[in-house]
Amino acid sequence: MQGASDRVIWDVALNTDATIISKDEDFALRKTLDRSGPPIVWVRLPNSRRRELLQWFEIMLPQMIKALERGDHLVELV
Repeated sequence: MQGASDRVIWDVALNTDATIISKDEDFALRKTLDRSGPPIVWVRLPNSRRRELLQWFEIMLPQMIKALERGDHLVELV
C-alpha cells in the first residue's frame, strides 16, 4: 500500500478491520471527523532511521495493543 492514496488506505483498513499506523497527521484529523472509520495509531516521532523506528516500536507495541484492546480508536504515540 506504499503508493496508495490516503482514501484507498482508509477504505481498505475499514473493509478488512485493520488498524492504520502512520506518521501522517491527515489520518488522525480524519478520524476526529469520522468516528466510524478504522482505528488509527498516530506515530509522532521525528524523522528517524528504520532501525531506530523498529526499536521504538518494539518498546511501544505493548502500549499500542493495550490502547486498541480497551477500545481506543485514535491512539497518539509520542
